[in-house]
Amino acid sequence: TQWKNDAGASGVCGEPTCDADGNFILTNGGSVTLGPKHITGYLELDNNSTLTVSGTIWVDGEIKLSNGCDVALGSGYGANSGVIITDSKVTISNNCTFSGSGDPASYIMLLTAKNSLAEEIMTIDNNSTGVIYYAGKGRIKFSNNAAAKEATAYGITMDNNAILTYESGLANLAFTS
Repeated sequence: TQWKNDAGASGVCGEPTCDADGNFILTNGGSVTLGPKHITGYLELDNNSTLTVSGTIWVDGEIKLSNGCDVALGSGYGANSGVIITDSKVTISNNCTFSGSGDPASYIMLLTAKNSLAEEIMTIDNNSTGVIYYAGKGRIKFSNNAAAKEATAYGITMDNNAILTYESGLANLAFTS
């Protein structure tokens, strides 16, 4: 709740950053720095687009990241980690990468607050790497060489060469918004 409050304190994403329906869409190699911000629609990155997270981002709708997208924390995070939160589903595919601020102790956590214990509310596919996933009230499915730094969920399904690599020190991360 505090992360959502922090994201919302800077206001709702409006035009021109988000469309008239509150959706944040970045495609075709675009690059944007965003945060803290509340996105009332969905968040979509596609076709080699780059999102630099400068503060907590809260998304009401689905998060869809695909086709070579890159999500990184801004350098201002230093050794701290950051979070992107959604109240809906997350789909990540086709070589999307995530990175911290440049400090080896910095990570991005992608968190879904959707409550659906029997449903796969996060789907991670096709060589996507480098993030902490949290789906405490649902299931995460990894497939086709997808990898994660850490995953927490009600349930996890792993298919087709998926890799879950827990790094030492993750238990002591400092998240900031």
